[in-house]
Amino acid sequence: MTNHILRSQGKPSRKASRASLAMLAGSTLALVGAVGVLFMPALEAAEVRTAECGRLLAQVERSDAIAASRDALRAEVAVASADAARVLRTIPSAPEQAHLMRMLAVGADADMGTQTIVAGDALPATPADKEQFRAVPITIEMNATFERVMQVLSRAEGDRRLVRPIRIEISRPLEGAKQRGGNTAKFDPRLVEARLELDAVFADAAEAEVENQP
Repeated sequence: MTNHILRSQGKPSRKASRASLAMLAGSTLALVGAVGVLFMPALEAAEVRTAECGRLLAQVERSDAIAASRDALRAEVAVASADAARVLRTIPSAPEQAHLMRMLAVGADADMGTQTIVAGDALPATPADKEQFRAVPITIEMNATFERVMQVLSRAEGDRRLVRPIRIEISRPLEGAKQRGGNTAKFDPRLVEARLELDAVFADAAEAEVENQP
């Protein structure tokens, strides 16, 4: 009898627990919905701001690339301008033969035999009929070491004016053979015979003035 009463009293307890769980679940869903409603605009705004940040970062990267390309172009223009200025400076308005002789002459030394330098009359620098640039042909004959010959060529190449190599001949003479230019110096196996033909370009100021006259 007592057991039956206890079982009868326990049934309403189970029903109450189920109702409480249902109410709790409903409250949780309502709370989640309310939170979603409250935070949804904030989430949408955050997504918009994230997209805007990505767009701004991409724009900054493009701006950096454009700035780097601009700086590279400026550097190339500066180098080209410097090269152009250097070329213009190396074409003087006079032959300057005295300067050429001093620049190409090599001092006497143990590794230097003989050297002769002959400058010819100025000729047109190009085959064009109307050309303001002329060139002084220079012939250098040397009996010296190979290093000395290269030194003369290096001087010609590094001079402040435009000096063009036209023909270069270098040979090693045999003992007892007649040396270039009839040189009778004692045979030295270290020395070579060289013939360098160059021309030094200059602007003919007189012809340029005539060309510019109306």
